[in-house]
Amino acid sequence: MDASQTIPVQRRKSEATRQALLEAARVVIARDGYTNARIVDIAREAGKSAGVFYSYFEDKTGLFSALVEAFYQDIKRVTPTPKEYDDSPAEAVKSGIDAFWHAYRHFHPEMVGLLESALSDPDLLVVWRNIRQRGIRRFAHRIKKQQAHGKCLGMDPELSATALQGLMEFTCFNWHSQKLDFPGAPISDEKATEELYQIISRVLEI
Repeated sequence: MDASQTIPVQRRKSEATRQALLEAARVVIARDGYTNARIVDIAREAGKSAGVFYSYFEDKTGLFSALVEAFYQDIKRVTPTPKEYDDSPAEAVKSGIDAFWHAYRHFHPEMVGLLESALSDPDLLVVWRNIRQRGIRRFAHRIKKQQAHGKCLGMDPELSATALQGLMEFTCFNWHSQKLDFPGAPISDEKATEELYQIISRVLEI
């Protein structure tokens, strides 16, 4: 095998190892929680040594940041485009809510870990802030677009956007956890996303 063939193979192996560590981290975080998750346990779950872990991630925060980025990419992959928002705001908002709800369910252990640890971990706080800012920018942009059409008047786009993003985040955390308002009582995807849509669409006057 010449060098031109070896490099792609090595790259694939490297990416497979990195992905194995990420998947192992998801298992360990779901089982033990983010705070109690140990690098040695993550490496063992992946069938790797702790030394291999440090070849891919600086520390647990670096790995967790990669998991949260995967959460964002999962949302981004199915989030409507700006043109779709302009062409059909109601359908686009509904699709955006649906994307966030399902991504949050898939990454629920990671998001719980983020909520639990971010306020006491400056590095994780930056990760959380970056995720929030992406949603806030979308809501603020939509409010400004509505204001240009004589709607959402009197609303501060930035403040209102942070409130809407907070509504989305905490509602997903609350309803997916089944521990706070409705202990042990699952809420169907259809019911959850429809309720969120009804609230947000009224605020945005769609």
